Amino acid sequence: MIQLKILKKKIIIFHSNHSYEILLIALLFHLYGSVFFTDLHFYGTYVRIINTIILYFASTNSFFQRKNKISQTNKIIIFTTLFLNLSLLLFDGNQVLKVIREFSYLIFLSLILYNTAVFLFSPHRLDKALISASISGYLLIIEIAVRTFMIFYQSNKNHILSNIDFSYHTNTFIDTVYFCTVTITSIGYGDVLPISHNAKMATSLLGLTGQFYLVIIMGIMVSKFISKEK
Repeated sequence: MIQLKILKKKIIIFHSNHSYEILLIALLFHLYGSVFFTDLHFYGTYVRIINTIILYFASTNSFFQRKNKISQTNKIIIFTTLFLNLSLLLFDGNQVLKVIREFSYLIFLSLILYNTAVFLFSPHRLDKALISASISGYLLIIEIAVRTFMIFYQSNKNHILSNIDFSYHTNTFIDTVYFCTVTITSIGYGDVLPISHNAKMATSLLGLTGQFYLVIIMGIMVSKFISKEK
């Protein structure tokens, strides 16, 4: 029993000291983990769920480290979102549940991004945790964009983006991740295009957000480096 308590304490300390490095790895696997699999049905049925659970636990440090009333709200949101994701294992065809899940996921990701932004603006800090947090923030913007398009799909999936595979939910997710990634990075291959007015505006906003984020991060990094040199 004592050894288990010691192990638990070590895990908590490790998680606290490397929370944003862990979050970065979790986000990379959640968004791009399919690159290691050829069987997308297996990946979508088992691996994506595991990746999602890992992402939840990887983000808990940014949620629970604040001892105030907001922290209690965050706890409710994170556990509600986790429950809704797991419930899809039993009710995969329920469209109402899917919409609620996507909205809760959107709020959940936005809260992680907010907590990450607060950390990025923390004074007099320039280390690997800050670099990991800055990359995590970029990936979180992609995650939020993906969830936004997934919500758009619920209204009229055939008139949002072109060349998106709707035959299987994992294929849809992968295609949307691809589109959001090439948009925010300004690569823009042009093989997937926005169709509806909402999709066009969301795509434009995503491209602007990506550019503004890079400018802000560069400003933060330079400012912290100059402060550290002084």
